[in-house]
Amino acid sequence: MAVNSGKELGKTWAKAFENMPRLVVRSLQFIFALIAVGFYGHLVDKDKKADHGIAPEWLFAVVVVGMSCITAVVFLALGLLATFAGRMRPYRMFAWDLILGILWIIMFGLFAGIFLKRTDEDKYKGANTKAMKVAVWIDLVNAILWLVSGAYGWVKVIAGEKVDGVGNWVLNKLPWPLGNRKKAHQNNPKAYYEDV
Repeated sequence: MAVNSGKELGKTWAKAFENMPRLVVRSLQFIFALIAVGFYGHLVDKDKKADHGIAPEWLFAVVVVGMSCITAVVFLALGLLATFAGRMRPYRMFAWDLILGILWIIMFGLFAGIFLKRTDEDKYKGANTKAMKVAVWIDLVNAILWLVSGAYGWVKVIAGEKVDGVGNWVLNKLPWPLGNRKKAHQNNPKAYYEDV
């Protein structure tokens, strides 16, 4: 019992420190998504004021950025709760992280194709090309952040359960002071009573 308590205590501290990098990544995802919404939201607003309709590429960007902001805030809140409660595990939603990462890659490819080949004076649908070149690299940073969190979640879900299972298997194979106390005394019940 004491061994299991010690094992659980060690897991609790490890999980608290394990949550910190995830919280940092979620915060960065939110910050960079807010930066991106500034670039693309401005262009949507400009198109609305000009009364010639919203360009589909700006609309796509705003939708992806909006989904990313909401997801980052929700997963950040769940991550903070997981630090204290330990039951909520947003990394299990790794598929959504990967979907957002793929959408950011699509955005990066779309806007890199439009803006990186242009000169700074060559405008595209009223957008400042120099500023949009910066937005393209922000898109790439966002794609990397979402893919990293998705890959981490995938590894944690797939390999984490296997690693925990192997750890429990090894712990049960060890002799009593380190492993399973009842198993150590199965062959000799008198030793169990003497031990208690």
